[in-house]
Amino acid sequence: MKKKPTPTPSAERRRLGRREDDVGLPNFRDMIENAVQGILVHSNFKPLYANASFAKLYGYKAPEEILDLPLIRSLYPLDIWPEVEEDYDALIRGKKMSQISRTRGVRCDGKEIWLSTTRRAIDWHGQPAVQISTFDIGAQVALEQVLLGNEQVLRSLLETLPVPVYISRRYDGRIIFVNRKSCLLLQQSAGPLLKAHAQDFFVDPHEQEKIYKLVDSVHDVREIEAQLRTAQGRVFTAEIAAILMEYAGESAILFSMNDISERKKLEAELFYQANTDSLTGLSNRRHFMFQAEQEVRRARRFGRDLSVIMMDLDHFKKINDSFGHATGDAVLEMLTRAGLESLRESDIMGRIGGEEFAILLPETELGAAKEVAERILVHIAETPMKVAGKEIHCTTSLGVANLKPKDNSIDDLLHRSDQALYRAKNAGRNCVKTHGR
Repeated sequence: MKKKPTPTPSAERRRLGRREDDVGLPNFRDMIENAVQGILVHSNFKPLYANASFAKLYGYKAPEEILDLPLIRSLYPLDIWPEVEEDYDALIRGKKMSQISRTRGVRCDGKEIWLSTTRRAIDWHGQPAVQISTFDIGAQVALEQVLLGNEQVLRSLLETLPVPVYISRRYDGRIIFVNRKSCLLLQQSAGPLLKAHAQDFFVDPHEQEKIYKLVDSVHDVREIEAQLRTAQGRVFTAEIAAILMEYAGESAILFSMNDISERKKLEAELFYQANTDSLTGLSNRRHFMFQAEQEVRRARRFGRDLSVIMMDLDHFKKINDSFGHATGDAVLEMLTRAGLESLRESDIMGRIGGEEFAILLPETELGAAKEVAERILVHIAETPMKVAGKEIHCTTSLGVANLKPKDNSIDDLLHRSDQALYRAKNAGRNCVKTHGR
């Protein structure tokens, strides 16, 4: 019987470390518990996590009531369920990175609500899942759907809406109506605003021109993001909806705005925490693997070279045992800086294990990749670290491999670079080995 190949220590350590790494990803629950928007995580529509805002949005008293649902199907109207399933499959299969849309939801009392929703695929404790961030846009939808011929009634309605709204003339952008919420958002009273033009508040005038062209084409645009600047100079991210209409006998555009700066900040923070190693600031294993698969696809599409370096810090356990884990962490940070100093901006370095790192080198053939690895090896060896008055000299072992036509995925390339790293360690460490040489 043919014996199965014994996995290299690096590969085995990476395999065993996956669960431990992933468990550390959702460490930011405290930050999202009190988020204004509702947040839900589900896998194949089975709820795994919900915050209080999500439960409240759907009329439940507590998140636990959401988690008690066998499936989240009851949160959607029946007529859009096929679309929800299709979107989920596209996200899980990697056909879409994320999706922002407006959709309808069903509260626990059966009432339908309009929602603005962002969906993205995530890794939840080792299983593929989808994170949903959502908030109520019922007032905005009500505004968009209203068709009133009486201008005074329209003005009264717009004035009482909890959404910032203004109307500008189509031909020159002159603002001819603002409601109170717009005054608060743009930090200016109604008088000066009615002398201003819509383009005055766009950081990039091209964004305003793009919206005008879309309105001219389809008459009704939604969920456009743009950078706006208030009268006091504060820049914020706005989600804009615009409708072509007639007002006071003139062609005009009605704009509604939502300040989504905090939402974008939270999304960016969630993305950073989910994809970054907290100690080194590098891509964590999961995000590195995602980036690596993208580079493999790009290399194949354009017929370009792609190489990978696997790097392991020699005798790291001895450093931890002799100087303590704080010193060990500092050494890993030093190694990260030294490695990055030897790379191009287009190269990608990630921490995929305790003292194990991987480096993607796009458009780099094997010989050039070996030169990069040797440069890293020398630079780290010549960069001593001072701890308690003593200098610690570190060395590394590096394995190099390049993409081959027969590779099915990044795992094949990483496996060969792992084998080369194993050869470097067997050769006495502090050296570079390439696969097949």
